[in-house]
Amino acid sequence: MIEPNRAADVHTHFLPAEVLEFLKREPRVQVDLERRAPDKEPFLTVEGRWSFELKGMFVDFEAFASAYRQAGIGLALVSPLPQLFVYHLPAEIGAQVAEVYNDALRDVLAPHRERFRPLATLPLADPTAAARELERRMDEGFVGAIVGPGVGEALIGDEAFWPVWEVADARGAVLFLHPLLHADPRAARLMLPNLVGVPWETTLAAAHLVLSGLLDRYPGARVLLAHGGGFLPYQIGRVEQGYDVWPQVRGRLQDRPTAYLRRMFYDNVLWSDAALRCLIDVVGADRVLAGSDFPFDLSAWPPRPGADVSVLVGHALDI
Repeated sequence: MIEPNRAADVHTHFLPAEVLEFLKREPRVQVDLERRAPDKEPFLTVEGRWSFELKGMFVDFEAFASAYRQAGIGLALVSPLPQLFVYHLPAEIGAQVAEVYNDALRDVLAPHRERFRPLATLPLADPTAAARELERRMDEGFVGAIVGPGVGEALIGDEAFWPVWEVADARGAVLFLHPLLHADPRAARLMLPNLVGVPWETTLAAAHLVLSGLLDRYPGARVLLAHGGGFLPYQIGRVEQGYDVWPQVRGRLQDRPTAYLRRMFYDNVLWSDAALRCLIDVVGADRVLAGSDFPFDLSAWPPRPGADVSVLVGHALDI
């Protein structure tokens, strides 16, 4: 039994060693490990994108779990790395990576299910296969899945991905919308793909979820937005004004845009008291949950307190 009101973290990442070994053997996925400085761990680069320091806590579960014990965190929702979504690769490769990753994460966390629950990665390049994978993993005790903002030019709320939403709706699954790096060449400097591009990707995908009417179509899915929802809560006034001015903005909606923001959930990975107050003012304190993005460089560690995690996943944890 998971106790309500336990300190929690809804945004953390882990890479089982078995997955890394699989990737080293898999010629269809380009994986590079490079030691760039003597005082740093090797940097992992997948498919030439998103290089990051592969700190020991990413792959050593005992070290990972110890950090959570020392921080007094009673429950963490553990996600695969977004660098390994590999949505751009052929669908059969994505399906194999997802299967290997989800199997390994399940096995690592199974003995510790009172403190750690997994989110699956899905092969979104094949939405039907992704829906099957989500169903299968929910049966195994996963609480949902981490998903990117979309595949190529398609957004996660597009009709192509409705099979995934149908499963999430029926099972009450968490869909943790986590961004990838923004690819605008103008931003390819000064860490802008991460600093600005990452929240922009969340903003775009989340705004589409709101304006497309998808949240009315699949009310049982539990949408969790990374990094405080990107820029969307801060710019909701502009969206509300568009709703009042343009019929094409309000045409698919049964309520005002702000009401849909209050149906979703948000982590509090913001590093700013002012930004956090704005988010809470817009969506309500009960929708803002503790998150860290641990163990990445830009982690908010230890996570700031947030709402009771049972509002997001209590139904899946038998609280």
